[in-house]
Amino acid sequence: MSQSESGQMSTIILLRIIKKWRKHLSICFFGSIVVGFIISLPIFMKPMFKSSAVLYPANLSPYSKETPTEQMVQLLNSEDVRDSLVKELHLFKHYKIDSVNGFPRYEMMKMLNENISVSKNQYEAIEVDVIDEDPKMAQRICQSLIHFMDIKAISLIHTRALEVAEVNKKSMENEKLLLDSLDNAITALRDSTGITDFESQIGSFSREYYRSMAAGGVNGNMAKAQQYLESKGAEYMTLKEVVRNSRDAYTNYRKNYEAAINDAKKELNFHNMVSPPLVPEKKDSPKRAIVMILFTLSAMLIAIVSALYIEQYRDKLKSQLQ
Repeated sequence: MSQSESGQMSTIILLRIIKKWRKHLSICFFGSIVVGFIISLPIFMKPMFKSSAVLYPANLSPYSKETPTEQMVQLLNSEDVRDSLVKELHLFKHYKIDSVNGFPRYEMMKMLNENISVSKNQYEAIEVDVIDEDPKMAQRICQSLIHFMDIKAISLIHTRALEVAEVNKKSMENEKLLLDSLDNAITALRDSTGITDFESQIGSFSREYYRSMAAGGVNGNMAKAQQYLESKGAEYMTLKEVVRNSRDAYTNYRKNYEAAINDAKKELNFHNMVSPPLVPEKKDSPKRAIVMILFTLSAMLIAIVSALYIEQYRDKLKSQLQ
């Protein structure tokens, strides 16, 4: 017998058994519909309501290669945000979780993971879905989750800004000490040599020097001034350039410090709301029709398999009973 003929024979046998057991299967079919209807009632399956929000990130500076959208997903899923959410909305009481005995934190995080969904859609927007038995609570959880995400984001910004401010403050203080030391050095050099502005002095001195030479010679003061300009001029110019660079560095550190302090004081909003969370009017789950269909199909499958088993082993069962 070929495989196709064997398959046809099996189908015929199956149809004969179904026909033979049609009354029992009919009773099972209608009974499973009734049972499926009963178990899908709110008294057995509590209705769950879903509140959703769609938002885009704003004012977020990524720490690595992650995008602002991915960073927002991490913030919404962070434990600090979830802990604030639990404390603010008294979720241990709401979810009827014992906060003292057992593993309350584990149970709470498991419940939140089941009831809260945060995902990125194809448009790089964030979709936040929250389900709960209470439609108003579903909305409150969704709103609070976004609110505490903003608080966490501003906390990170402030912390990072204060760190940058502290680094620039120390660099500014070190540069100020160097600048004071350089100013003292150049002041001492001016007092000892009389060099106050080498660039302008060297020009006027050269004209006066050559005029004196043409007139018959230079005096002692001019000779001493020439010696200072030749021996200390390069040192003066070097010190002056170092002072200029040090002042520029100090100015840059000060600007960075002031900018970081301003960032640490900013109060920003880190999301642009596209679709705000609303109080749901209709339940999201369970779907009664789907529950009834799945229950009925499962019951019918079990009934048909049972009928096949009984038919196949009928003779064996009879002999065992006798």
